[in-house]
Amino acid sequence: MKVYAVTDLEGVAGVYQWENRDDTSYENLERRMRQRRWLAEECNAMGDGFFRGGATDVWINDGHGPGYTIDMSLVERRIRVHHGGQRPSYCTGLDESCDGLASLGTHAMAGTPHANLRHTMGLAIRRYSLNGIAVGETGYQAFLAGHFGVPFIFCAGDAYACKEMEELVPGCVTVAVKEGLSVLSARTVHPEKAQEMIREGAEEAMKRIGEIEPLKLEPPIVFRAEYYEPTFDPEKQPPNKRIIDSHTFEVVGDDMVDFMNKIYGFDADYEPLWNPPKAVD
Repeated sequence: MKVYAVTDLEGVAGVYQWENRDDTSYENLERRMRQRRWLAEECNAMGDGFFRGGATDVWINDGHGPGYTIDMSLVERRIRVHHGGQRPSYCTGLDESCDGLASLGTHAMAGTPHANLRHTMGLAIRRYSLNGIAVGETGYQAFLAGHFGVPFIFCAGDAYACKEMEELVPGCVTVAVKEGLSVLSARTVHPEKAQEMIREGAEEAMKRIGEIEPLKLEPPIVFRAEYYEPTFDPEKQPPNKRIIDSHTFEVVGDDMVDFMNKIYGFDADYEPLWNPPKAVD
């Protein structure tokens, strides 16, 4: 059984402030290295829980910022990691071969009161929705997994993110390792305690495979992005997007993959080498 997990940084136990990659001070470097270690240790705990629960393969998508936030020198050898930028598809490797999708280091969507480091993709974005359903980054990924028939089974991070995913995916296992108090503050458990909680939750989540229904949307997929500040010119309509007003645009896709390809410009014909060639009729 293969589990695919997407990581972020903002929901990791001990993290409470925005990462500043432009700050070259020794203090900031030490903070970032410490946070990368905490994330790697949470990845190991999650992977161990999945393996204990019956997983035979765990793939982790290093999903924060530059795509290289997990300290690879600390990652457990059985875990495979996707990292780096300019990837050929959204959540590369998430497909029908996966049995479950998970999220680690998860933060709540933009606009969630009290949630620590709340945002959706970027600070300029006020709201994302799919067919009228408000989604944060993790909900966005859960609907993509649903396209492939893969259920969302596990979320660890801020308590507000956990609540968000419990409401979107009834039955998923959630582990709140911190509780947001404001955008820049949180009440957090000790990193070692967080790892214990994540390990136990991930093992339990494996039992939910087959019980949780994959999230699916009826086509067409109508994606809407709303921005806080005036950003777009309705007089200039770009390819694959419909500018509704200066704050809002929509993208319509035949399905989740088609939508992702249109909004990000991915090559629809991309096939990774690890996939066997498709049979030709």
